[in-house]
Amino acid sequence: MKPIKNKNSLSSYQIINLIFASIIAGIFIYSAVYSHPKIIHPIPSVFSQLTGADSPSSGLSRSFSALIQGDVKSAKELNPYSIQIFLFFAFQLIFRIFTFFLIKKGFSWINTYIFADITLSILVFLLVFKPLIYFTFELFKNFIVN
Repeated sequence: MKPIKNKNSLSSYQIINLIFASIIAGIFIYSAVYSHPKIIHPIPSVFSQLTGADSPSSGLSRSFSALIQGDVKSAKELNPYSIQIFLFFAFQLIFRIFTFFLIKKGFSWINTYIFADITLSILVFLLVFKPLIYFTFELFKNFIVN
């Protein structure tokens, strides 16, 4: 990765961080606007509609809404993985903003930081989303076998 030469222009990694931070902020805003239990979320579960079965992500939107309101008990009831996924996104939002400004400073060790950021984010993502990843692989495996 090439070092950042012009501190006034945005690097590719800063742009990526802004995009991720915007998406995560959008998720949190959506969760706040469509608050549980007052409003039914407008995005239905396509998987549940097609199969009639629940996936590990069922209730995640309502659960995030409950967490935005501070209702941890309801969030756990709606989706047992919601708290760890919510915390992953919350920390990612903070780190994306922090990293954006850190890169702007142009420290000499920034390339090492970026490598560590990418590596740790991927590892934590895999850990947090493990149940959903396993579910997806099992679904594909069953689809291919049948």
